[in-house]
Amino acid sequence: MSRVVVVIPTYNEAETISNVIRDVLESMRIAGIDCHVLVIDDNSPDGTADVVARLAEMTGKVSVIVRPRRMGLGSAYIDGFKHVLEKMKDADVVVEMDADGSHDPKLLPQLVNPVLKGESDIVVGSRYVGWGKWAGETKGREIISRGANLLARICTGVKIKDLTSGYRAISTRILRLVIDVLKEASRGYTFQVESLAEYAYAGARIGEVPIIFLPRRRGKSKLGTSEILYFFLWNVKHLFKRRIPRILRIKT
Repeated sequence: MSRVVVVIPTYNEAETISNVIRDVLESMRIAGIDCHVLVIDDNSPDGTADVVARLAEMTGKVSVIVRPRRMGLGSAYIDGFKHVLEKMKDADVVVEMDADGSHDPKLLPQLVNPVLKGESDIVVGSRYVGWGKWAGETKGREIISRGANLLARICTGVKIKDLTSGYRAISTRILRLVIDVLKEASRGYTFQVESLAEYAYAGARIGEVPIIFLPRRRGKSKLGTSEILYFFLWNVKHLFKRRIPRILRIKT
């Protein structure tokens, strides 16, 4: 049976993580897909890791890696990917997913199945294709997101609608090709765009399926002004350092 590992970074998500994990396991059980949940916790002071450890003991389908301090979203995913590739070698697909309930676990099978069937190497859950949308968010935040995605498309050349989505399924075959490059990637939220660009440059077939991006169940977003500024600067740097040279090489 094909195996899927859902990697979930956490920092102070004790109030939400239990329900998210339970919903993930139930959704995949109904779909008949073997699934394991791997939580990467940045030593949350609210006891997130303890909640996950109890679920691990109860289900046998959950594990947690506790890091010494808060080290960033991208760093958490990289550590999760390395763990899967080194310790869980029977995995066929790795899923990125938020811990706050904004990604609906019921939609997991529609992300995972195209990768399991060999139709795509990566499937991104998109707010901007088909019936995909934001739910319960302000119009201003959606406008900022659309602008960020437009900037990312221009600067990376990756032609999908939602490069900043953090809900995606990735073939472990592609991860093995780019993991060494990803180790040098951004530690924060810009990792989502940077990693997708590296997958595309490695020849990955990238698809999108619609999702409804749900409001956080509890707590506040961890995306701050400094992350937004870094996102803008990274994209401009990438345009001149990687994108334009690639275009010039192709033309010559």
